[in-house]
Amino acid sequence: MSLAVRRAPLLLAVFLVIGGAVRIVSTWRSIAQTTDETPNIACGMQWIDKHAYTYGAFHPPLARIAVSLGPYLYGARSQGLPDRWKEGNAVLHSHGRYGAVLSLARAGTLAFFLAAAVCVWFWSRRLLGDWGAVAAVFLLTNLPLVLAHSGIATTDMAVTAGVCCALYAYTRWLDRADALRGALLGLGIAFGFLGKFSGLLFIAVGVAAMTTVYWLGERPPLRISPRRVATMTLAVAVAFFSVWSFYRFSFGRIQEPLWDGGVPEGMLAHVPAAVWRTIERTPLPAPEILDGINQVGAHNRGGHAAYLLGHYSRTGWWYFFPVAIAVKTPLAFLLLAAVGVIAATRRPFDWHLWAPAAAALAILIVCLPVRLNIGLRYLLAMFPLLSMVAASGVLALWKATRGRAVAIALLVWLFLSAAFAHPDYLSYFNEIAARHPENFLVDSDLDWGQDTNRLCRRLKQLGVSHVYLNLHYTGDDSKLDLPAWDGLDPYQPVTGWVAVSFTRLKTYAMDVAAQQGKSEPAFAWLDRYQPVERVGRTILLYHIPGDSPARP
Repeated sequence: MSLAVRRAPLLLAVFLVIGGAVRIVSTWRSIAQTTDETPNIACGMQWIDKHAYTYGAFHPPLARIAVSLGPYLYGARSQGLPDRWKEGNAVLHSHGRYGAVLSLARAGTLAFFLAAAVCVWFWSRRLLGDWGAVAAVFLLTNLPLVLAHSGIATTDMAVTAGVCCALYAYTRWLDRADALRGALLGLGIAFGFLGKFSGLLFIAVGVAAMTTVYWLGERPPLRISPRRVATMTLAVAVAFFSVWSFYRFSFGRIQEPLWDGGVPEGMLAHVPAAVWRTIERTPLPAPEILDGINQVGAHNRGGHAAYLLGHYSRTGWWYFFPVAIAVKTPLAFLLLAAVGVIAATRRPFDWHLWAPAAAALAILIVCLPVRLNIGLRYLLAMFPLLSMVAASGVLALWKATRGRAVAIALLVWLFLSAAFAHPDYLSYFNEIAARHPENFLVDSDLDWGQDTNRLCRRLKQLGVSHVYLNLHYTGDDSKLDLPAWDGLDPYQPVTGWVAVSFTRLKTYAMDVAAQQGKSEPAFAWLDRYQPVERVGRTILLYHIPGDSPARP
């Protein structure tokens, strides 16, 4: 076999990754600043510029540093505002070239897309061979959800890459426990944890699931040998010091009260109050971690306004994420993943092949009771794992009689799903929900403020001189190229031009109704009118005739 033929799979995988990166980069100037980019940039810039991390400990600093490094090197700086939302906007405008600074912030997330793709290549190559790895990379780089969150300055792609690397490192450690693999496992755990606190939970349940299938498949089963104990101790030490270094080796007491703040719940509720108060008084390494986990726990207990299938809730639904997977994932990908699972059941049991599916299922199960039902992005870490499962389905079809045509058709279908979604990967829905996605999900699954710039251009084209707005946008609206405008207040009908985005029309409107004890959503009066058009996929533009009720 010639060298060119042997290298063909690797070269094709590199081409696929570069193609995915080009598509991601091309979205940077196409979509407006999204909701969570603002505070992430504020926190990361404070870490770099002020050597502090006080704006929001609820996420670890890695992804925030990555998205702020480019703007910092370009000349953007912290502005010292007390509010992280205003600070993030001020940082973006501090250089004078807002678009360039935002693009450089988004470039920081691209590194995590590349890391995830590389990890999928190496892991699936061990499982499925060279061409199976090509299939896995193709599947990953054509998932709209992955492309969407690889193109904005947020934390979700960082934890996705970190969890994938940590779980792959664990499979390598299971195969042979030596010092190098122990150290790499520690770095992987640190990577996943520093991406987002949920990364540690995903790694823990993924490790438990993969250990279970290892025990089912290996003979003799896993034994706790001195070598394994020593290398796992090394992994924990490497993870600990790697994480601590990103908190600048800080040492002190936590700032958030654990007991009075109501942290204990579930099994932790049985821990005596004295233990919590002792932790509060004891100086600890990186106390910001416990503060951040405390804040995340408080947010989850308090819930968040969420929308699903026409209903509103602050505590969520156990079936939110299964529904989101069903309508936000390309159907071709789901079919290939199902084929991959079925094919695995028909082979002699190999724990290596079952490990990605088991870990993905564990991540889904542990997220079912979560009350923060505001986006499938919370489960983004599943999708590199599912890409390998689906790649196994591709190979199974390829080997079956008349299966090649089906495999090719499904791969083409997936490719076209991503191609037609470009550059609006954030608002992608599959054929089940594509016609009216707002009837299924909103928030970061559909409307995260990304169409705001399109609205500005459209209003200018229409010659609109005044508009009432209620948009899911956290950028500095004073910098937008808008005509004269006023906010659209709840339960206050107006006349003239009105623009409202789906998250505000659905979740916010229902949240206001619940708070005020009203049966009708805050903007139900708009239902009497037909919108003039839909701007992008997320904003409805109305022209309310003059004989409608006047604004007080």
